Amino acid sequence: MPYALFAVRVVAGLLFWQHGLEKLFGFAGARPETSLLGIRGIAGILEAVGGPLLVIGLCTRPTAFVLSGEMAVAYFRAWAPRGFVPIANGGEEATLNAFIFLWIAAAGAGAWSLDAWLQNSRAAGALRQRAAALEPHARTLLRLVVGLLLTLHGVRKIFGVLPSIAGRVGAPPLVALDSLPAFTGGIEIVAGPLLMLGLFLRQTAYVVAAEAALAYVLIAQPRAPWPIRNGGIEALLYAAVMTYFATAGAGAWSLGDQGAPPSRLAPPT
Repeated sequence: MPYALFAVRVVAGLLFWQHGLEKLFGFAGARPETSLLGIRGIAGILEAVGGPLLVIGLCTRPTAFVLSGEMAVAYFRAWAPRGFVPIANGGEEATLNAFIFLWIAAAGAGAWSLDAWLQNSRAAGALRQRAAALEPHARTLLRLVVGLLLTLHGVRKIFGVLPSIAGRVGAPPLVALDSLPAFTGGIEIVAGPLLMLGLFLRQTAYVVAAEAALAYVLIAQPRAPWPIRNGGIEALLYAAVMTYFATAGAGAWSLGDQGAPPSRLAPPT
């Protein structure tokens, strides 16, 4: 269990860090933002600082909460005006990050983190316990969102609806999942509702994690070395989150195995 939480935190933090480096320093061929006081400059600072903090697991809960809010603002400011459906308006990554960070704000950093090594006050421990009690519910929200997005990917592949909109300059118009053969849409149409219901969750999560990993290795990585340019960010996020679901279970509000919160399987942080 600790390694699964660690994996999601590190993958999400490293991928998010790329956005900050892109905005502030022109990482991977981007044009750096000239005004640090503008909305993109402030976002770049949050991403460049928040991403590494998540990776090392320092000040994890407040950092994740702030970054979740940033992603919500980014989605409604930049992507929602293009259309209602996240996988069609270019906002899928922002949606995933918003709910992943919200879940991490409840789950904490886990045992493999700097937060776990630091001594905290009794009051801080009480706050951690309250946040940890919300983790199964935050996990459920993440599971519902991921299941819905996967279902929409399957619908697009099988029925040819929900056209993709290129979201990032220099990145491929299709995310890696959508570049897999059309028959994989059947996997997603079945897996999405199962995830939302919490049925056969662990088996379903393993299948989707394998599909997402293959999408990155076979489709995204040959395009370019950096996920921010090869269309593989979503695939890596799906693979990491599915690994966690396969290990931890569904959380609250599930028809199947709810699993246990991180606080019962590892020292709280």
